[in-house]
This record gives sequence, structure tokens and C-alpha cells, in this order.
Amino acid sequence: QIRYEYPLYLYPTGGEENDLAVSPLSDFLKDSVAAFAPGEDSARMLKDNLPWVERYLRSQLLAQQSPVDAGSLVVEAGVALQEQIGLAEENREKLQSELDSLSDQVDKQGQFLGYSRYVAIHLLIHAARHHLFQRRLRFGEIVSERMRGLIDLLAVERAKTGAANDPDMVGSSVGNTSQYFDTSALTGVMGKQTHGSESMSVERKQRIEGALKTLQEYEDDPVLVRCVGDLHDDGVSDHFDQIECIEMIHDADPCTGAAARFDAEVARYARIFAAVRVAALETEGNYDPSVHDSWFASFDWQAFTTQELQLISPLVALETAENIAGDGLRSFSQQLRSGKPIQILAWVPAYDNPGTQSGEDPLHSYRIELGYFGIGHRQAVIVQSSSARHEHLFRGFVSALGTIRTSLHLVDSGFQEEDLYLDPWIVASAALESRAHPYIEINPTAGDAAAERLNFAGNPQSELNWPVNSLTYVDDSGTEEVLQLPFTFVDYSLLIPQLWHHFRSVPVQCSCDDLLPVDEYLALPSDQTDRCLPFVWAVDAEGLLSKVVVSRALMLACRDRLSYWRTLQELAGVRNRHVELAIANVQQEERAARDAEIEELRQEHADELEQVRSETAGEVMGKLANVLLGMDLTSLSESAPAAVAVPAEEVQQAVQPEPEAAVAEEQEEVISFDDPYIDSILCTTCDDCMAINKLLFEYNDNKQAVITDPKVGTFAQLVEAAELCPAKCIHPGKPVDPNEPGLDELIARAAAYN
Repeated sequence: QIRYEYPLYLYPTGGEENDLAVSPLSDFLKDSVAAFAPGEDSARMLKDNLPWVERYLRSQLLAQQSPVDAGSLVVEAGVALQEQIGLAEENREKLQSELDSLSDQVDKQGQFLGYSRYVAIHLLIHAARHHLFQRRLRFGEIVSERMRGLIDLLAVERAKTGAANDPDMVGSSVGNTSQYFDTSALTGVMGKQTHGSESMSVERKQRIEGALKTLQEYEDDPVLVRCVGDLHDDGVSDHFDQIECIEMIHDADPCTGAAARFDAEVARYARIFAAVRVAALETEGNYDPSVHDSWFASFDWQAFTTQELQLISPLVALETAENIAGDGLRSFSQQLRSGKPIQILAWVPAYDNPGTQSGEDPLHSYRIELGYFGIGHRQAVIVQSSSARHEHLFRGFVSALGTIRTSLHLVDSGFQEEDLYLDPWIVASAALESRAHPYIEINPTAGDAAAERLNFAGNPQSELNWPVNSLTYVDDSGTEEVLQLPFTFVDYSLLIPQLWHHFRSVPVQCSCDDLLPVDEYLALPSDQTDRCLPFVWAVDAEGLLSKVVVSRALMLACRDRLSYWRTLQELAGVRNRHVELAIANVQQEERAARDAEIEELRQEHADELEQVRSETAGEVMGKLANVLLGMDLTSLSESAPAAVAVPAEEVQQAVQPEPEAAVAEEQEEVISFDDPYIDSILCTTCDDCMAINKLLFEYNDNKQAVITDPKVGTFAQLVEAAELCPAKCIHPGKPVDPNEPGLDELIARAAAYN
């Protein structure tokens, strides 16, 4: 009842290497119908019934473990559709015409591939088919061209001898028109010619004849992929023996066996590639025995060009995670270090620990991460992928086949030895979501820096510890509520029957503050975890939400998976601690510089204010003294002191401060530390804030963001921009409008960025 990308349509080879190779069934059907009926009203009956056709094809492919012929199955679906809907004759003929047009869109060699235990091998075979097709066509043309060049050289040499005048030789020289000539008469005439005076050396002639013979014996390898592995127990051999282009080779030590078979294959190809190069040198007259004889004597695969190595049918070592982490570890490591372009394909159950011994609980020790072990070998291509995501898996195969290095493919299919309660595709998808089996793609040829080598794309919400999803439920009062739930390794473990003994249901009536969600429990300091119980939400048989507590062993495994995930984030440059510390240091230095600048401005302002006050007071006292000195004081000596009448305007003028001083006080700068601001020096010019409000934010002359006027935007926009900013350089401050709705929540969110 779950609809996902599988089954897939596998496009046949024949086009260029970048042509479409794989497409989900639903996309293939829509594109095929649109190709002959692009209009909305055209092929209306078929378009209306296309979901039924898709469902029929899915039902027929459920039990298929191998690719099946797409053309015949589409025809069968058309017949079943006609029987299902039972149209009148006129409409039946019209629908059949549309079905015939759909069948014409299916290539004769096209195939459908359902989701199965071995889907990864089938996609690898399909990738190899597309990888080799054009290359081998071009190489066949090169071989033919080199043979013609050598034949021409030998023909010229024979022309220098009497054998060139034999009637048969003359006839072959004339070619297809020899029937119109009397070759005996021509021989008589040619017998009078003078033969060449300088013949080819015996060594050169033998070299040319030997190269020509090797090229004439060359045949294209009918085998596309050679798989080496322990095939007796897992049924792989029986599954693939029916496919002609696959050679299955049994070996209890797959890596060692694949290396030995590679040596045999490259020895055979060394003769062919050497003959092609000798032919090129001889036809161009550049072969120098003193230089080239010794070089060709030691010619091996390490002297092959990239194009030559990519002509060899891929060798695949079929491994298991248990063998790699156990008895096969030495040969596995040796193969990763060898540089031989061998593909190692290993199935890794995401819930298991490959390093555990038989009968040991997989959660009782730290998990051995084979992907990280492969990264440690530095020069190998590492692809950790999932059968549930065909695009990532197929792209990883194509990328690895395009290099000339050992490649390790770690694939989780979701299948287990026991029967599953859920579709394996769901289980494999959950492993990706829970960080149990994250995507990794490391290609050493991409560059020297880890950020260049590592492709982290495809991991859901890769900047978070766990992906967060919304769960909608109805509470006891009938109100619809929404929970924001992180999907952790513990949640994934609920899908694995082997791990159910690590869970215990919590009675509904049991509620206490010591029960914490798994993500909150993991965030606690280590000295506080003993007083709490971690839980996850689950749904019981009646469809009711309930809490399920988790064992200590499973929580340790969950913490271990989170630690590995954080390591991968560091390598990928996502939430890199070194970057975070560098940003924090720059921000601290910027704040210190800003605080110092503000303090300096304060001091300058205080000094200027004090100077203005002093100058103003001096001027006032001077004017007052002048007024007093200009008064008539003679009466003071003749009588008792009396009130002195001073003109009001003079007194007012004397005590009135200068206008400049008043203006200076009015213009005193008001400095507020609650205003929003941007550490513009840290701005990465990502345009995230500009997309929110181009009036509130703008770029300065250095193309770095600044805030224009907080009043042209809202506090909510400032907080949203601060949360989106990758450099964390936007500081919302405090709201300008006290009446803006939702301020309590916005102020709490802004606190982390102020």
C-alpha cells in the first residue's frame, strides 16, 4: 500500500553515456504518454486509467527478483485494462490505439526492475552496461583502424619482392573490381618493374606480424560484470546464473579472489593494448627499438591509460559486513590499499554491528563503521548508500566506474534474515532518516580537501542531529494537535524485531518529570542522566499514542550513532566545530572592537561636553562682571546697602547661555544597546535576509549586509533573518514596536542571537 519510486524502468544502451539510464515507473509512464499525447485532452482515456496500469505493473513485479521485459508486460497490462473496464466497441478501439502508442514508447530491450534483495547488483550491472557500451564501440573502431595500418605496411613490404606479382596478390590489390581485369596480363606487365631496394628488417616484420595477429584475434568480452564471492550459502549464484552477461566466480575470500582474477584479466588485455600502441608507432614510423623494446617488455596494468582500464569488465567482490569486520579484514584492507580498480560491494544491516561475534548482542559494544574504516585508506572511493534511494545508489556506481581506483560500496537494502513486519523499502528508508546508515560519497580524485572529496548530499536535514518531522494527532478532547518529533536511531530500532527487547511500554496513567524524550536525554550532562528515563512515542494496536522507555544499551548505541554522525558533519563542513569557534572568535573580536569604539566615542563626547560647559560658564561670568562694573556704585558709600535695580534685559542676557551650547546639548547623541545591528564583516552575501525584506536590509559598498531602518520592517523579520543567516551575524536587538503580535515568543527566539 506504499507507493514509492520502485519499480524502475531500465533504459537500454545505445545512446551517449549521459543519456537517461534509470527512471521510476510512474515517471516513465507519464513521460511515455506525454511523448505521443502532449495535449491535456489527448489520449484522455489512457491518461484517466494510467494509475490502474501502474498498479497492475507494480503487482506483477512484486515477486520478480530480476529485471523483466518491459514491452511484453506493458502489453499484458493493456489487455488486463481492456478486460477490467469493458468498453463499447468504438471506445475499446480508441483505447487500444492509445495503448499501442504507449507500447511503442517502450524499447525492445527496456526492462522493469522491482525492489528486491539484489537490486544493488542489478543496478551495478546496468551502470556497467552503460559505462562500457560506447567505450567498447570506439575501441573496436581503433582496433580496425590499427589493423588496416599494419596490413598496409606489410603490403608495401611484399611489393618490394617478387611475390607482389603473383596473380592472386594482384587480384587482392585491385580489390572488388578484380573481376574486370585480366590479372595474368597485369602480372606480366608488373613483372618488368624494379623491386624495392631496401627491405624491412626481420625484427620489425616479426613485430608487425605479431601485433597484427593479436589484433585479429581480439574479440569483445561478452561478460559485462564478474562477481567474486562466497556463493554457496546466500543464493546469489542461483539468482544470477541465468543472466548471460554476468560471470559468477566462487571464492571464500572475495577480495583476494577478485584481485587474482583482475591480474589474469589485465594480463590478457596487456597484449591487446600493447599491440594497439605498437601498431600506432609503426604506422607513424616512430617505433624506436632502443626505447620501446624494453618498455613493452615490462608493460602491465599500471601503464594502462584511464581509457584502457575502463574497457575492462568490472570485477566485483561480493562481501558481507561480518566477513569484512572479521576474518576478511586483512584482505579487505589490502585490496583498498592496492589501487586496483575493483568494486567491493558489501551489504550492511543498519541495525547490526558487524564487529560482534556470533551470539553477541550487537549493542553491547561500539559499532565498527566500515565507511570510516574505508575513509582511513584515503585513496579509495567510498560510497555508503541505500537500495531505497535508487538515484544516489546508481550515481555512486557510475562515479566509481569512472575512476581507476578501488571502490567500496556499502549498501543497506532493508532486508533481514527473518521475515519483516514492514516493507524492506520502508526499513531502509528509516535507516537513512535515523542516521543509522547515512549517505557518504568520497572520491579522492575530486581534490585534496575533505570538503571537495566528500559529497554529503541526500541526507535529510543534514544540519541537525536528527531529522524533525510533524506528527498530527487528536487528543482526548477531540482537538487536533501537532508534535514536532526528531527521528532518532531509537525510533528506527522500533522497526527491527531483534531489538524489541530493549523497549518497555509506559502505562498511560504513569507520568513524571523524569521521563524525557530521547533527544533531550542525549543533551543532558552525563552526571544527570542517571536520574532520568528516555522514551520515544509509539502507536499501539488501537492507534493510541503511548510512551515507550528505552534500555541503557540502546541509548548507548544511539549516542554512538550520533557521535559518528557528528564526525561526518565535521568532515562535510556542516556544523564544523572549528568553523563555529572561528566565527565565535571573530564575533567576539568584532564586539570588543565595537565596544572599544563606543567607549571612545563616549569619552570624546564627555570631554567635548565638559569643555562646552566650562567655556559657557566662563562667558556667562564674564558678562555678569561687565554688567556689575558698569553700574554706578557711588551711593553705596553714602548710605546703607540698597537693592540695585539692574535692567532685566541685561541680566537675562548675562545669564542666558550661548545658543551654540544649547544646540550642542540638544544634539547630544543618544546611544542605545537594544538596537538591531549586523556584524557586516562576517556577512557571506547569501541573500537570505534580502529575500525577507529588501527595504530593511541592503548591501554596503563591500557587498555585505547592513540594516537601513528597523522601522521599515518587523521584529519578526529581524528574528527570522537572524535564524536563517549562515554566518550568525544578524543581532535582532529588542522590538521597536511594543504592539507587534507574538513578541514574547520572538524575544525568546532573538535571545540566542543578541
